[in-house]
Amino acid sequence: MIRALAVALVPLALGAAPAAAGEPDATAPAYEVALRGSERGRHWSGREAISFTNPGAMPLERIWIRLWGNGGNGCRRPRPVRLANIAGATAGAPAMFCTAVPLQLQLPLGPGARGSVSFDVDIRAPRRPGRFGSRRRLALFSNAIPALAHLERGAFRLDRYFPFGEAWTYPAADWTVRLEAPAGVAVAAPGVRQDDGGRRLERGRDYSFAAGELRSRRAVIDGVSVTAWSARRGLAEALRIARRRLPRLTALFGPYGWPDLQIVITQAAAMEHTGLIMSPPIDFVVTHELAHEWWYALISNDQAQAPWLDEAFASYAEEAAGAQRLPWCRRPGADARLVTRGTAYFRRHRYRGYDAVYSEGACLLDVLRARMGRAAFDAALRDYALANRHGWSTAAKFRGAMDAASGVPLDDLWSRYRVR
Repeated sequence: MIRALAVALVPLALGAAPAAAGEPDATAPAYEVALRGSERGRHWSGREAISFTNPGAMPLERIWIRLWGNGGNGCRRPRPVRLANIAGATAGAPAMFCTAVPLQLQLPLGPGARGSVSFDVDIRAPRRPGRFGSRRRLALFSNAIPALAHLERGAFRLDRYFPFGEAWTYPAADWTVRLEAPAGVAVAAPGVRQDDGGRRLERGRDYSFAAGELRSRRAVIDGVSVTAWSARRGLAEALRIARRRLPRLTALFGPYGWPDLQIVITQAAAMEHTGLIMSPPIDFVVTHELAHEWWYALISNDQAQAPWLDEAFASYAEEAAGAQRLPWCRRPGADARLVTRGTAYFRRHRYRGYDAVYSEGACLLDVLRARMGRAAFDAALRDYALANRHGWSTAAKFRGAMDAASGVPLDDLWSRYRVR
């Protein structure tokens, strides 16, 4: 268990490293989590502490904690993710269908100061298939661990859960996580092992894991310790795909960002996390999720307002890394105007057209490559990835980088795809 930590005003220099340049969130959170598993790995409970900085010019009186694991269930009971015994703050009424909880700090946090809160956390995987759920011998815990809400221009963002994609946005953070599994249960979790059996994940966008009656197989690929996990089969195939695609993605976008990578074999769910992906052992799906280790985990973006900045790039990587071809990408399609829409737009339209974020978004990059020339585009995209490593991608920054590298005008493409 983690000892309760009260909010304290301490010098900023004693806290975690600040967010990378260009990120809108400068809270520089750091997480300490200790959970004990039960019910064959479907249930985890314990203590979590979050330290954070007040980046503003005024005292910080309240923070918001996101419980994204409640997104598929809303406020129906029992809630999959619950908090209790909060130290350093007082909880208010849940909001956003019980995916957000306000914490009123006991002591206002001064400008530039660092404080912390802690609480008991209880996480129970719903008995359903999906990125956060359990089925047969496997339980998946995608974004189930509570996290600090995204701070932007002095206000905490409280985006709605998006069932067909992601609406969570995280600054890079340091995670220290200890997961004590019950007998007979293996845990697939990212990070470097510590002396106490826990794991340390530096500059992680999130911390997600899987548990169950899992077998594993490990290989070192391009200097990265890659472990595949499965409750059934697919270990050899997953590692075979990783051996082929990981070096190619490194050549395209720069070095992978962490010492280890976990690949959890699923029957249907496909999802990316820092240092861990969930995927069926299918080449283009694994490649797509691996590409998210760059376009989301390393080069992050606003996943609610601009999901194309990771999904389009991961879909493009399927072709660029050799997993499949996109023969239809010759010119902007009828749905090109939908590519840069946010999740709120697709929710209002009952999710119609959301596929365009992936397919037409990949075509945008394909068309750019044809217009600029392969060598120029490939070099510009790699340079962009390296320049924003552990940082933040925006439409304006990407457009500016491509315009600067292109020998021909691109304004008509930006207009057609609404990249402003």
